[in-house]
Amino acid sequence: MEVDAEDVAGLYRRFAAIEARGSSPTYERLCLAVAEHPGVLALLAGLPRGKRQPNLLLGALRLLDADVSDPDAALRLATDRAEDVRAIVLSHATQTNEPARCAVLLPALATLPEPLALLEVGASAGLCLRYDAYRYRYRADTGAAEVTVGAGDVVLDCAVTDVPLPDRVPVLAARLGLDAHPLDPTDAGTAQWLRCLVWPEHTDRAGRLDAALRAAAADPPTVLTGLAPDDVAGAVARLREAAPDATPVVVHSATAAYLSPEQRATFAVLCRDLGVHRVGLEGSQVSADLGVPAPPDLPGRFLLTLDDAVLGDAHPHGRDLVWHRPV
Repeated sequence: MEVDAEDVAGLYRRFAAIEARGSSPTYERLCLAVAEHPGVLALLAGLPRGKRQPNLLLGALRLLDADVSDPDAALRLATDRAEDVRAIVLSHATQTNEPARCAVLLPALATLPEPLALLEVGASAGLCLRYDAYRYRYRADTGAAEVTVGAGDVVLDCAVTDVPLPDRVPVLAARLGLDAHPLDPTDAGTAQWLRCLVWPEHTDRAGRLDAALRAAAADPPTVLTGLAPDDVAGAVARLREAAPDATPVVVHSATAAYLSPEQRATFAVLCRDLGVHRVGLEGSQVSADLGVPAPPDLPGRFLLTLDDAVLGDAHPHGRDLVWHRPV
């Protein structure tokens, strides 16, 4: 069933209240304005369901150099250049490649037997496949001394609560990405689009993205064209061939949200049937659809999961991690 304009308005109000509030006043104001704008709502309602999401529209407006700090001006541009907005939305995806999520995922990966063979589903430009290219600075809220892990040039800061921190980055025997539309970290257009997906106030994220892209351009990770759950088995087989003695791990962050509930369930069952570990960083409802029993409902937070267990909850962009399991 098609989503009508009123449904889209609710989507943007929820995004403003839950996602943007406290993180991006610019996007909170703009999304609330979208929810009241008949012309933009009509534009969005005419798009395929998966293309109506706020981050995609907001990225498209920034790619068109809209002044997103001025809702009236931004929405006037959206209606004046409706065909351009439509073309960008239809040809692009919200492939936010946030390397700071590696700081949240790393403690989960460190609990598994080394060496590891990683498959990232929804890898975008592969920046979250390069764990050993980063230096992690963990800060405890108890006032304990800062812990540094790794020696990469790109620094990832993360506040932690009760997290059992590794003393080094696990050995990675093989790594592979899977994405519907793999992005090339050496391509200027890729870099421009990924920058447009970083929220305006998040200047630290923008700088980190640029540094991670420069580093990845010198050693691009392998990202294959493929979808979950359909192409996961073939990618896992390729990993096992490359590193037969390694522990295979499927990692996904803010990716399963773009699958249907049925696809999420199939994906989780497939990982179990393949005998691979699955490390996820997704919202509560998505985690429930993946088979995680009774995940806590924490609006605006992502759950860090290992197979079917919740390990902790985190800021969606990797700014902090709170551990749930006893250390």
